[in-house]
Amino acid sequence: MARHILHAPPHLFAWCERVKAFLDGRKDLPGMVGFASSGSSGNPPKMILFTPDALQASARGAVEHLSAWRGDWCCPLPLYHVGGSMIGWRAREAGARVHELSGKWDAVRYADLVRQTGSAWSSLVPAQVVDLVRQGIEAPACLRGIVVGGGSLERETGRMARRLGWPVVQSYGMTEAASQIATALPGDEFGDEWLPVLPHWNLRVEEDGLLALNGPALFSGIVTEDGDGVFSLSGNEPGAWWRSKDLVELKGGRLRFIRRVDRQVKILGELVDIDAVEHALRAVAPDSCVETVPDERAGLALVLCGPQEAIMRQAAQMWNASVPGYQRVRFLSCGELPRNEMGKLGRARLRESLSNGARQKTPI
Repeated sequence: MARHILHAPPHLFAWCERVKAFLDGRKDLPGMVGFASSGSSGNPPKMILFTPDALQASARGAVEHLSAWRGDWCCPLPLYHVGGSMIGWRAREAGARVHELSGKWDAVRYADLVRQTGSAWSSLVPAQVVDLVRQGIEAPACLRGIVVGGGSLERETGRMARRLGWPVVQSYGMTEAASQIATALPGDEFGDEWLPVLPHWNLRVEEDGLLALNGPALFSGIVTEDGDGVFSLSGNEPGAWWRSKDLVELKGGRLRFIRRVDRQVKILGELVDIDAVEHALRAVAPDSCVETVPDERAGLALVLCGPQEAIMRQAAQMWNASVPGYQRVRFLSCGELPRNEMGKLGRARLRESLSNGARQKTPI
């Protein structure tokens, strides 16, 4: 194995090479496997590092949890993402093969590949499941389980996928945990918010409600870059508990994800948790998100973004009637939300289009 194996999407290739040069200069560092991540909030990139043993522990825990010791895997995800890369690690753990979907995602070609290879297992992101459902594609009978990650799959969409024969199961995880932390089982009814925790994790909820975890699959270090282009490496001691930025509940070996808490801003001098506002608004307008734009008087103003104007306006008006002024949504921005190849919301691109005027906004 090369000294360090680093994975990054194409637009971060040059940055990834600089990170590798930085790590190569650390002669005390053992060979690491890294995944570039900008997190769920579109922050500057960081490289999350793992030992090969950690990735093997993640793979073993997932295979054991799903009882996936028999059957090949089909991979329709980019290998530079932890969700795609871990498919290969799980297959190796079970002595199975991986069949990769070449080229861009295509729902019909994916179904054909699964059928032709007789694959039993796979992983998808919610946007890919939506494509299968919208096209009414029936699942090959060989499938035993499809782990859905990278975001929450709408309950009705998941149930429609099940009716088409796709054995989708919701998972909860993060890059720092080498993918899965908790995952439903194929025999469970789809839509249960309480997901069984994988066997290799120790979890606890801190006093502030945030998830803390430790276990053999946890990351070993994170490389970040400051504004002057200087890299730094922060380590995570083996066996240490790591605090996430996710609010969760734990009960009887199961986890329920609530929301993230890493976006807090000052508006009119008051602290506003954007994630909490977004979480509340999505109860009415599920395909929407909240961002901010500069405001001369308030400092920042909240903008509700998404494709469905009428539903968003209703959600914003209901919300604004129930909260103080500094928490109110000031603008709507209608249009499709930018997403990456994994179907995740491109918050950085959205903020840029709001700030440069490429995306219009209207007062409420």
